[in-house]
Amino acid sequence: MEWLFIDFLNSDWRDWRGSGRRENRLEKTEWMESFLQEWGLDAPLPVEPKIVAGLVELRECLRRMTESLVRGTALDGDDLAALNRALALAPSHSEIRHSEEGGYRMEKVSAVSGWDLVASRIAQSFADLLVHEEAKRIKICDNPDCRWVFYDESRNRVRRWCDDKMCGNLMKVRRFRERQKSKG
Repeated sequence: MEWLFIDFLNSDWRDWRGSGRRENRLEKTEWMESFLQEWGLDAPLPVEPKIVAGLVELRECLRRMTESLVRGTALDGDDLAALNRALALAPSHSEIRHSEEGGYRMEKVSAVSGWDLVASRIAQSFADLLVHEEAKRIKICDNPDCRWVFYDESRNRVRRWCDDKMCGNLMKVRRFRERQKSKG
């Protein structure tokens, strides 16, 4: 399952191998272009520094809220207010359109465009998860160097790593080495 807000949160990239390297991909035009294209969004590039700062603020707010969900604690009122402000950036309404199959489909449209619409759609993605999905399925990778956000689609919801082959193996090897050190 793909979530717009998860891709957005993961724009705060961290080297999962432990080098400490970190990259704010919201400042990378190439990444932003790919992100917009992937999600069918349109906004001017390159992104102005003021817009990037606002997007970083939204990302930090959504990260705090995601961490609260993962811990099972209540969402902070200030963060909910910030989410609601982002939702209000692009009021929308539904329109009925002809579908390609010959019937009709409902489409959400907004008079707002650009980065306000993008921020609002990201916030809407998070809000949809809160209201319509199992928020308990949102996880943060147990690798402290990674911290990648992912949606746990496993049947019993016990997935711990964003990727078993990368972070999972790395963490298992680290634990094995720690046990070997303590034995010797």
